[in-house]
Order: sequence, then structure tokens, then C-alpha cells
Amino acid sequence: MNTRIRFILPLLSLCVALGAPAMAQTPAAEDAAFAAATVPVPSPPLRLSAHPEIRADVFKLLGYARGSYTQGNTLIARQVLDSMQSLDDITRTMLPDGRSVLASIDAGTHGAWRAAMLFDPQRKLLALGLVNGHCQAAIGDDAPACLPRTHAVLTVFLPPDAQDEMAAPLLVWARQLPAMLAQAAPERRQSIAAVEYITTRPAQPGWEPRDVPPGFPASLLHLLLPNAELNSSSSGGKRIAPAGLAGLPMRTQTEATEAGDAAMPDASITLRSYADFH
Repeated sequence: MNTRIRFILPLLSLCVALGAPAMAQTPAAEDAAFAAATVPVPSPPLRLSAHPEIRADVFKLLGYARGSYTQGNTLIARQVLDSMQSLDDITRTMLPDGRSVLASIDAGTHGAWRAAMLFDPQRKLLALGLVNGHCQAAIGDDAPACLPRTHAVLTVFLPPDAQDEMAAPLLVWARQLPAMLAQAAPERRQSIAAVEYITTRPAQPGWEPRDVPPGFPASLLHLLLPNAELNSSSSGGKRIAPAGLAGLPMRTQTEATEAGDAAMPDASITLRSYADFH
């Protein structure tokens, strides 16, 4: 995905986060106003990450691009959804201009990784915020390499032609630490060390023609959904993707036993779509 990325070090003071005139509020005042307007969402039936409309909004903005934020080289939409999967930590903030921020956290990290959605008064998704550690894919049995939580990154995803300033409330949201993180000692407390803005390209296909394995019939190419995630591919009896399984036999021992004498496919490709079933 071709993106426009701009880093801001350190975190900027927000002049228009809550619709106030420029320079009218200090960050402390903005934080207090944001916190006062934030309420927990009581006992929702679904996590935000499982809500059909939320999932549709996320994929509509992000598409099937991959990146390294809370995980290495993974579908960005999945990383965002995983970062709002807690059922007990959903909040909604109503802003004076009618916009709202809906947010949740990844409970497994106690909110170190968390995500928020900025909506307009008509509930159109304007921007997404993701607090993350720019995590790189793990090598072997090593843990993923992430920035220290005291130097987290706020990544703001914007639709094409949107202005960075429009997402200012997400900068205020990112400073509001979840309860478990707020209790940490000051020297270990999470802070936002950088802000980056990324313009999304949701219409860009989730895979490229070069990902189609050799031997796959050209007559079947029209069956491959462009808006889908490449899950696996094989050719010549060997796996090609995912990279961690490259070179292994196309069929596991169990699959080979079940196939019996059936001929090995010339090529295989599996795509995963997160679109609404209909």
C-alpha cells in the first residue's frame, strides 16, 4: 500500500481537538474535557471487534493492506480489530461538535495496544487511531520485536483527501491511559512518543498477480476475489505461502492419507475475505 506517512515528535499540543478555538486550551485542559465527555458503554452484546458494522467500517477504510503495528506484516484491519477486542473496556466520547470517539483495548496487553474510531454526527467513520509498538514479525521462537511501551506510537489512518487536523480528537484519546497502565510507576508509564498519519488506499487489491502460484489455470483467475487476504498458496507439490511454511509439502500427512490416490493439484491458492456474507 502506498502511504503518506508523517511523524511528529514529540506529541503535538492539540489546538482544535474538541472544536475549541486555536490555542484556547492546554493539553491538560483538553485531557480533562475529553475525560469528562467519556462514558463506558454498559454490557454490550458484542465486542467492537465482532460487531458487523464496526468490522465493515474498518475494512472500508483500511482494505486488505498489510503492515507492522501490533504484529509484524499482518493485515492492518486485523491488528486494529484485535486492539479493540475487550468486552469490558468500551468507551464512547461525545464531542461538542457532534462527532464521537468509540474505543476499546486489547485486554491481553492491558490496553498498551488500543484502537479508537472517530465518527461524524451521522456516524460516518472519519479516521482510525491505533496505539502500537511498530512490532516486527518474530523470527523463529523469538518474541515479536516492538518499541518499548514507554515510547508507543499513535498511528492515525485517514481516508484519501482528509486533512491531518481533522483527526485531532484521536490524539487526545491516545493520551488517556487505560486503568491498568495508569497505575504503573511514572518511569514505566506508557507515553506516546510519535504520531504518524497514513492515508489509506482501501481499493487496492489484497494480493497481486505475482502471488498466484505457477501452474494455476488462467481460466480460473476471474474466481479470485481482489478484495481478499492471501492466506496460502502451493505449487509443484510444495507450499509457497505463508513464508514460514515455504518449501513444506503441499499436503500434510493427514491430508495425504485422506486424499489417498487422488492426484496432487498442479497449484493451490487460498484467499480469505472479511466481507459481509451477503
